Amino acid sequence: MTVTARAGRSTVGRRDDESFVEFVAARGNALLRTAALLCGAGQDAEDMLQTALEKAYRHWGRLDADTDPEPYVRRILVNQMISRARRWKVLREIHMARLPETPVMSPHHSVELRGALMDELRKLGPRQRAVLVLRFWEDLSEAETARVLGCSVGTVKSQASRGLARLRERLDTNLAPMGG
Repeated sequence: MTVTARAGRSTVGRRDDESFVEFVAARGNALLRTAALLCGAGQDAEDMLQTALEKAYRHWGRLDADTDPEPYVRRILVNQMISRARRWKVLREIHMARLPETPVMSPHHSVELRGALMDELRKLGPRQRAVLVLRFWEDLSEAETARVLGCSVGTVKSQASRGLARLRERLDTNLAPMGG
């Protein structure tokens, strides 16, 4: 643990620029995946991650060196996604092709299923989407998800339950003709 003096006060376990670069190198791809699941793949996810990393960097020196910074950066990503949803009311950024209206059986059924799942995930409200992404794609526990989102474990459970039920209902309806 290092102690440095700055502006007349001492701080314990300060983080430096080198640790930020190492963090981004080690966790950047995982954070980009989180951003893509929250807002859609492509440039929007990259922009969202860039903004989140800029915000994290501004506060990097204040973060405890003994604490994992990834939940802090994930929380920034979730906050950005929620802010976008509030501004635009509904995120309409769909970067994957929609499934055809007529049923089509193909050898690429799993790709179609994944596309349908991602499409329906984007239609969920921002809170439910954030809970499902953090719980099931990022594999966080209910307690970790609650900490990242700043809510109770009970809220995480109820949002996950409602979100999963909504996804099941929509996917059952949309994929029934394909035999899914």
